[in-house]
Amino acid sequence: MPAITNPNASHIWDEAEVYIIAKSDLIAAGIDIESLVPESIEDELDIRWIEGFVGLLDPAKGIPVTPAIEIVHHDAFGRARFRSKAKKGTITTGFTAYEDNEVTKLFVLPGSRRGKVGAPKNMQFYVCYVARDEDIATRILISTMSALFELTSHAGIVEGEKEAYEVTVHHANDNDNDVFFLVDQDTAPGPKSVTFAGGPFTAGTFTLTVSGKTTAPIAFGATVAAIKTALELLSTVGSGNANVTGTVAAGLTVTVPGALSGNGAGLTPAGTITVA
Repeated sequence: MPAITNPNASHIWDEAEVYIIAKSDLIAAGIDIESLVPESIEDELDIRWIEGFVGLLDPAKGIPVTPAIEIVHHDAFGRARFRSKAKKGTITTGFTAYEDNEVTKLFVLPGSRRGKVGAPKNMQFYVCYVARDEDIATRILISTMSALFELTSHAGIVEGEKEAYEVTVHHANDNDNDVFFLVDQDTAPGPKSVTFAGGPFTAGTFTLTVSGKTTAPIAFGATVAAIKTALELLSTVGSGNANVTGTVAAGLTVTVPGALSGNGAGLTPAGTITVA
């Protein structure tokens, strides 16, 4: 079978937003950052994020993501580089803000109090990045740990030019070496209802697709165990990562770690599959 491309898997981001919450504010409120991670891209961000909206961003600089890792090569007598090791992996992100507002004042040379301008200092924030590619994809990244904000460039006051504040965000790794909570189409949690329209079916097959990978044809009368097996054979699911209950006639409830869809054109009569 020839390779299949998926243009919608190539993201061309149209929108990006940055939200921040000061580490000290979460500590004072006794709130864990995980409680501020939305369950799906359909959920509204918590009001604490909204209050920390950074505002207009430089679109040309966007939100760079810079991974780095220390590579150590080991040599031996008579043999160069017989083994290499990687350690101290890190991720740095950033953004360039255009607005002089109450949020940017928190990290753009904040003084000791209102009416003061200070020198750069240690500033710790949790950050939430939201990116959208039309109606194709939405991606939300929320730092698992508070991050060090470094004001790396200040455009100053130039006639006819936008004043801009470039920030580098130095992320800390959590205990599992993770840096972000990720919320997107492929991470929406919870079971999905799979309904079949066009029946009653007398024969034929249907397929299910998880994050771009499609099962082999599944017989209309297959047991839930057989459907589960078909799903777990997908590289995007894996053994033990699918749960299926119900029947084709009454509808299935499917839980998989990814975006789920189905195709019932192979059923007799031809059917349609809806996932909700």
